[in-house]
Amino acid sequence: MIIRPTIFDQFSEIITAQSSRLGGVSPEPYGMNLSSHVGDEQSNVDENRRRYFEAIGVPADAKAVYQNQVHSANVNLVTGDEGVVKESDALITAEPNVLLGVTVADCTPILLYDPKTQLIAAIHAGWRGTEQMIALAAVRRLIELGAKPENLFAFIGASASKENYEVGVEVATLFESKHSTELPGGKYLLDVKGANHEQLLFAGIPAEHIELSPLCTISDERLHSYRRDGAKSGRMLAAIMRLI
Repeated sequence: MIIRPTIFDQFSEIITAQSSRLGGVSPEPYGMNLSSHVGDEQSNVDENRRRYFEAIGVPADAKAVYQNQVHSANVNLVTGDEGVVKESDALITAEPNVLLGVTVADCTPILLYDPKTQLIAAIHAGWRGTEQMIALAAVRRLIELGAKPENLFAFIGASASKENYEVGVEVATLFESKHSTELPGGKYLLDVKGANHEQLLFAGIPAEHIELSPLCTISDERLHSYRRDGAKSGRMLAAIMRLI
């Protein structure tokens, strides 16, 4: 199973996708794990990445850039030679043949593309990064690089949904009340996808240019979920690259 955003179908020059738990060689519950930092064997991760990249059409000579995600609002412009960027939660590049990757298991991945400047971005937005407005920060960096928000297209990927993502009052109160629903016992359901969607709209991206995945990592067992599976959860990879 591979999640394919439809918002980018009109742009044949880019590849975009989000992986799932299915199709990998790692032992369960890792399955199709694409992260090197969850206790899985590196040889399994390498083979899973090879299978995933082959399935979504990534050229063999493409350069992949990952990041050590720290739940920040740090945005980094990359060229493709970095390999792994330290302390980062959003990557931007203007270079072709450079894949930007975001690993998630409940956090929200966001992919952005501006067909005018041909800039691409990949964002990791957990609740901490969302509260720090990582999506808005990434769009502002794109604007600094020449993009116009009305030209941007965005995919908000599969992640924990507002129906299942339970948090305490200390987290819920960091967000506007419209993004949380109070439950009995002082717990709340938090809409991280919705909060990021609002940031993209506030940044000036037209509503019709934004696709929001309805898939929930917690309830859909085809997807990785740290909330559901704990420390043995694998990670999905949301990826974007420009071919030419």
